[in-house]
Amino acid sequence: NWVRNAAGHPVSSFFGYQVAGLYQSDDDVKNSPVQDGAGAGRFKFADLDGNDTINNADRTFLGNPNPDFTYGLQLTGSWKGFDLGVFFYGVEGRDAMNYVRWWTDFFPSFQGNKSPDALYNSWTPTNTGAKTPIAENVSNFSTNAQVNDYYLEDASYLRMKNLTIGYTLPTSLTGKYKIDRLRLYFQAT
Repeated sequence: NWVRNAAGHPVSSFFGYQVAGLYQSDDDVKNSPVQDGAGAGRFKFADLDGNDTINNADRTFLGNPNPDFTYGLQLTGSWKGFDLGVFFYGVEGRDAMNYVRWWTDFFPSFQGNKSPDALYNSWTPTNTGAKTPIAENVSNFSTNAQVNDYYLEDASYLRMKNLTIGYTLPTSLTGKYKIDRLRLYFQAT
């Protein structure tokens, strides 16, 4: 249920709730649209349909896993017998849902290892500016049970796919052994 295909939207678009922030207090919960499981430090979802209740009608398209474009760049050069070749490739405008955060940022999802954000930067009454929800052993609508843009990340990247560095020995050295050309190189992929 992380994706939805619909006319007018990219294939496999991410679909869920927009996080409007974290509830800061019991008063914040009382003065906000009705939301199941609401509590201080938990997700506050955006009321997109304006009916003062958070429900399925408030879900929306969150991101696009398909890149706007892909690209590559091949560079080569040589100087006095040395040569260099490098190939870069990348994608731009792609979103990804970081599902690992479901495991590492919420205690009820997995009781094992936790992210540093969950351990040291989660919401507390004295750390109200946190982006990571309160660390608690509760799983409900307002914690880890709904797809939302907390998991959404920019997945654009540029990577070096191949690097080659070489040296061609001079013919004055290789000609003595009746070798026309000898090149030594290092390649990393």
